[in-house]
Amino acid sequence: MNEKIPKFPKLKKLYDLALKFKELRCWEYMEDTDMFGVMRPVDGLIGYVCILGNAGEVFGINAYLGPRGLHGYLKILSGEIYKESLEMMSSQYCISLTYEEYESYFDKRDKSVLNELCIYSKSKKALPFFRTYIPGYYPWYLTEEEVEFFEIILEQSIDVCRRFKHERNLFKTDRENYYFIRVPYKSNNNVLWKDKFIEAEPYREKWEDVQINEVKLKKILKKRPQRKGLWEIGCDFFPLRINDGKSRPYMPLVFLGIDAETGEILGHSVSSLRKQNLLVAEEILNLAGKLNTIPETLIVSNRNLKKILTPLSERLDVPVRFRRKPIYYEEAANSMIDYLNSGP
Repeated sequence: MNEKIPKFPKLKKLYDLALKFKELRCWEYMEDTDMFGVMRPVDGLIGYVCILGNAGEVFGINAYLGPRGLHGYLKILSGEIYKESLEMMSSQYCISLTYEEYESYFDKRDKSVLNELCIYSKSKKALPFFRTYIPGYYPWYLTEEEVEFFEIILEQSIDVCRRFKHERNLFKTDRENYYFIRVPYKSNNNVLWKDKFIEAEPYREKWEDVQINEVKLKKILKKRPQRKGLWEIGCDFFPLRINDGKSRPYMPLVFLGIDAETGEILGHSVSSLRKQNLLVAEEILNLAGKLNTIPETLIVSNRNLKKILTPLSERLDVPVRFRRKPIYYEEAANSMIDYLNSGP
């Protein structure tokens, strides 16, 4: 991962384009389903562009990166992941430009960039705010590579959005899973652009086998634990910033086990691990050992977690049920986030 953050002078073109894009006010006639793509000249990566603002809440533009980014966004668009859920933290893979209020959103570095580039607003509202979103990592500044791609995306988006205003069928195609893409090509050593409908590559999530602690499992079963109750299980990245001083800040992966009948938190852990499959099975076994209990059913709100838990479910003979909004998990998770945010 190229983590080089650009110096202020290299950001001037990007911010100029952001101000130019804002003048289009394309969110007044484009919705978040009016998606198109821009192909990166150096390697063919496609940024799938979504215009934000038609609902009158957040205004700007997101570019979802490649098959992984598109896959995550389509899960949100379909409602499989709802926007307030913690699962958003492990789904968004994009570079983002939104127009925000100066005091509420901009940190010291953001404000320094605006001052250095002489970008002002009398009301200090609707100023360009850039971030990159990578699953498991805290929203962070754009790298040099991302800045270069976002400049291209904004240039092409300005062209496409102007045309869409007068050609509402611009993205229309009868071919399923094909998207309108701006594609670069060379002519006399110049990079030119053309329109092309391209089928989106499928994203295949990589699953690693869950490592079940056989010694711990045998100890638990040897004690003949009681089987009762329903547990809500969650394992999500919490929107908290952890900085090791070496690379971009990451978010902690937090496990929560909750009694689905009373709302009591049965157990929790906070980890710097990046993958749910490395944490969740071990923590469920810890909980079962501590309580000398195996639940009758596990309830999860994340379909990926349901798949991850299949091997353990079979060994414990415990069914795993998906419930989009468990009764207690989100409330408990948000309370824990507030507690961890409050500090010592």
